[in-house]
Amino acid sequence: MVDFPPVISPTRLFGRFAVAGLIGFVAIAIIMFQLGMRLLEGHLVTETKETRAKYVNAILAHKLRETDFQSVKKGADWELFREQIADLFSIPEIVRVKIYNREGTLIWSDAVALLEMAPDAKKNPDLLEALEGHVEAEISALEKEEHRFERGTFRNLMELYVPIYFSGSKKVEGVAEVYLNVDPLFVTIRNSGWLVGSAIFGGLGLLLITSFIGLGKAVTVIQTQNQNLRNALTEIFKANRVKDDLITNLAHEFQNPDAIRSYAEMLLDGALGDLPNKANPSVEKMRNTAAELLSHFNRTLELTRLKLGDFSTQKENVELTGLIRNITSDLRFLCGDRAVSFEVEVPPEQVVIKSDRKLVQQVILNLVSNAIKFTKKGHIRTRLDDSTDSDRVRIAIEDTGVGIKSEELPMIFDEFYRGTHGDARFKSGVGLGLAIVKRSLDLVRGDIQVESVYGQGSKFTVILPKDI
Repeated sequence: MVDFPPVISPTRLFGRFAVAGLIGFVAIAIIMFQLGMRLLEGHLVTETKETRAKYVNAILAHKLRETDFQSVKKGADWELFREQIADLFSIPEIVRVKIYNREGTLIWSDAVALLEMAPDAKKNPDLLEALEGHVEAEISALEKEEHRFERGTFRNLMELYVPIYFSGSKKVEGVAEVYLNVDPLFVTIRNSGWLVGSAIFGGLGLLLITSFIGLGKAVTVIQTQNQNLRNALTEIFKANRVKDDLITNLAHEFQNPDAIRSYAEMLLDGALGDLPNKANPSVEKMRNTAAELLSHFNRTLELTRLKLGDFSTQKENVELTGLIRNITSDLRFLCGDRAVSFEVEVPPEQVVIKSDRKLVQQVILNLVSNAIKFTKKGHIRTRLDDSTDSDRVRIAIEDTGVGIKSEELPMIFDEFYRGTHGDARFKSGVGLGLAIVKRSLDLVRGDIQVESVYGQGSKFTVILPKDI
């Protein structure tokens, strides 16, 4: 009698196949589940990073200036800086804010204690990448010492490094590091995971359908948030455009000062007959005041154009000797009486640089007219120096006017800033001349140095490259 191997019953065979199939199904489902969850998490994190980075840069580029990155903010400066960037904290996910300058030095944080424990920039690769112009982000488990303020409150935070660019500039002025609360995002992902996991055991087809539905909803939410963000940014830019258009239109409409100046010059030149001697001072004052008023509106218009980027730098030959003589000749009459001597020192030969003629001209024009405005007696000297070094020229405008107080020096290039002096030749200034000078020099890669003693006078030295 032959012994045959035992026959496996259909039930047991089915059970074995069922177990093998179940194991394979579960393995495939887990792999697909993990892959799907990783894709979902990565997509949401990337979208969050990009949208928040754009919003952070838009706010800071609008609110900050280059001078804000020059020193660490402590004491009263810390409070003023927080008020300056208050709009940034309107983003509900933001937990912490740090601002670095272009050298990687931490100049401000909403937690003052962090200013004393900032790590070396060379040990922070994400910060170094951001200083090169790349948006960087990573999910942190709050293991560093600088995260001690967030432990116990959050499980995960996204550290987002955003390069800060000013309007029209490609140079990174600094970096904003913000902590974003991503716990709600991870809760959403985990809840979606339980739903996906339950759907897996109901069938692979149901898993795929549910995943696409969940992903579609998540993308819809992100797209809605992005659209809201774009709408908010559009409103911000629209408000700025309305303001700048208003200034531009006003400047265009105010042509009367030019007409008044022309009539006054005709009267002084005797085109309409000789004036009584006692009328000459009044007519001269009318001419000077009209010229000054027209200058204010022209400056307002020019600054608006520079801020809007409505200006393309032209590289051309600029002959500085003749340019300085023409400008000083046109402005000499503003000195009025002979109490102020007007001196111009330029080399006998031509000095030619490759730059933007209009920008260079308005730099010299604003500085010379500013010197005239604040000098009642003594001298105003404009000097061109081409011998200091081989690739730059220097133009110095020196006066014996009222000077600048030491505490006001850091603010003189701010828009609409007017000093506290009360004895200027003309008192109708709006504080735009030096702001235009600074923006114009930035465009032609120039620099400016200021020396001043209050009550004795000032010296502004413009340094221009011979080739931009």
